[in-house]
Amino acid sequence: MINQAGHQFLDWIPKKESEIMNFEPLAGSFAVIKVGEEFLICFNKWRQQWELPAGKREGTETPAECAIRELYEETTQKVASLEFLGLAKIQKRNGDVKYNPVFYGEQKSLTSFEENEEMSAIQLWDLAAPVQPFDPVDRRILEEVRKRR
Repeated sequence: MINQAGHQFLDWIPKKESEIMNFEPLAGSFAVIKVGEEFLICFNKWRQQWELPAGKREGTETPAECAIRELYEETTQKVASLEFLGLAKIQKRNGDVKYNPVFYGEQKSLTSFEENEEMSAIQLWDLAAPVQPFDPVDRRILEEVRKRR
């Protein structure tokens, strides 16, 4: 399961949020949002694929602040806080390994979406209905989250 960037999901690491700074390099955060029994996904215009809201930290923001900001920037969904679930251990194309914090939240419904420079659409997905193309690394992250929630 290698995505178009050449990244491969290696492992799920269940840790406490206070322990994640021990993992280097600590990469950008994922925001996994569940509505009912489905998960929020977004369509990336640049990569032409469905994926989870995620991105790199900016400045001095914490991994949680990064997840909340990326969720809003990519999907226009606002949350006050997210629960830390664990780290996704991912190998990059060049063989380097990175650790992505994964945060989780639940909402009763989605708010309206505004298309932006990166994302053209959002939808809820049950992981069973056909959604193509979908980033395979993100799918593995969703599968790990579903096991825990």
